[in-house]
Amino acid sequence: MRDRQLHHLSHRMYRHVLRPTSYLLVLLGIGLSANGVVAQEGQESSALEIQEVPEVPAIAEVERREYPELERAIDRVLSDPELQRAKVGVHVEDAQTGEVLYTHLADEPLNPASNIKLITAATALDVLGPHYTFSTELATNMRSERSIDDLFLIGSGEAFLLFKDVLAWAGELRLQGIDTIAGDIIIDESAFAEGYLPPGYETRDTDASYRSSIGALSVNFNTVTTTVTPGAPGEPGEVRLDPPQEHIEVVNRTRTVRGSLARVQVSAVPTEEGTRIEVGGTIGQGAQPVSVRKRVDNPAEFAGAVVARAITMVGIAFDGEVRPGEAPAPEVRQRLHVHNSSPLIDTIAAMNKWSNNFMAEQLLLATARGQGQPATWPQAISKAREFMVRAGFDAEAFSLHNGSGLYEGNAVSARQFVSLLRYMRGHAFGPEFIASLPIAGVDGSLRNRLREPHVAGNLRAKTGTLNNVTALSGYVQSRSGRQLAFSILINDPPRRAWVYRPHQDQIAQAIANFDE
Repeated sequence: MRDRQLHHLSHRMYRHVLRPTSYLLVLLGIGLSANGVVAQEGQESSALEIQEVPEVPAIAEVERREYPELERAIDRVLSDPELQRAKVGVHVEDAQTGEVLYTHLADEPLNPASNIKLITAATALDVLGPHYTFSTELATNMRSERSIDDLFLIGSGEAFLLFKDVLAWAGELRLQGIDTIAGDIIIDESAFAEGYLPPGYETRDTDASYRSSIGALSVNFNTVTTTVTPGAPGEPGEVRLDPPQEHIEVVNRTRTVRGSLARVQVSAVPTEEGTRIEVGGTIGQGAQPVSVRKRVDNPAEFAGAVVARAITMVGIAFDGEVRPGEAPAPEVRQRLHVHNSSPLIDTIAAMNKWSNNFMAEQLLLATARGQGQPATWPQAISKAREFMVRAGFDAEAFSLHNGSGLYEGNAVSARQFVSLLRYMRGHAFGPEFIASLPIAGVDGSLRNRLREPHVAGNLRAKTGTLNNVTALSGYVQSRSGRQLAFSILINDPPRRAWVYRPHQDQIAQAIANFDE
């Protein structure tokens, strides 16, 4: 089960001490906090020039060694009759030398699910740098002492824009003495040329929040949370939307009943105007509030409606329309306020820790933004492919369809993921990349997994889950002191893939407990 050819990559030893990255938690995809970081006023910026990273050397022959205990431990897991019916790729290398310690079907391209986010994170760091920031500009075409005509919202693709940020914008306008918007609120999305659905998302028609739309101006991950609380017996329950806005129509068919049980159904229905939230079922008078998050259609108008609500909340009069359009040229428009996002690494950490699909798609598309040119998906995929080849991928041996790994179309082998992990270990931004990964037994999507001694707090890896896929790729220090890079990809098992996470964890434990 051993390959005769072994990768020998001449990357430098990882000498950095991993420091805690200031990442913003996203619980089930919802941001809990956002620390604003001021960048250069009025423009997207990268405070650190991206360094050139050497090409991955060609495969070289190295002395072959046997590790029978590790091989027996992993083979024992793979001998499970159900896994025998699945496609399983496993590959383990010394992260410094490239010596292969174990390999099984490591060259077969498999669906990696959210392990694709490793490629998205690495590409974004390589192209943009960890200190890159996104700017959102508020501008007008005409201003008097206390009034403006149109309010233009000019987005650049920020993935972590929350209602509290929008409310702060409104407060800033009020502090400037503006009390009236006489014209319309116009959303300029020209930074992105593509439609709202990333590639592959059209294969499923669901209102699930993990399938949210993308957009150059996006608020709250382009999702809305519907909360239902009990009313009086026999009366409808009370329905509240977060973030608050007037764009989404609500149809409330709930009924309050005696008791404390809640049987509430929430669906998001696309309409010509955007989205309609339909709420039904019963909620007991003594029940706790029920909250359900759904995707929204037409993110631009949704964002504009959220801004409109925030503006009225701070006392600015507005009775115009919310509509898409292009802002006047920079030399013509009057800038009112610029919001700068926190550094890119914060978004990457949140994306990887909590496997947020929306963030992944936003980031990959943002890598394709040229000087004055809108980003397109073909350009973004091309950027990622160029980077992957530089990291040692065979250009003909993998398929990249989107930035999140959702649905079908992506295919990468276990050996290729290990190649990427080793490449990033020697990259200028390798420490930031490694620190963004979930830590076993500690945080993110691994907080409740791999809690065993020597594994918890030691292993860092990206998870991936679809109905027919479970994946785990990352780094661990073995008992013998070696820094190891590994990838475990399981496709098409006889039952739902999540059932096989314990098998995956047993393999990861065997790798961590490897002792020469």
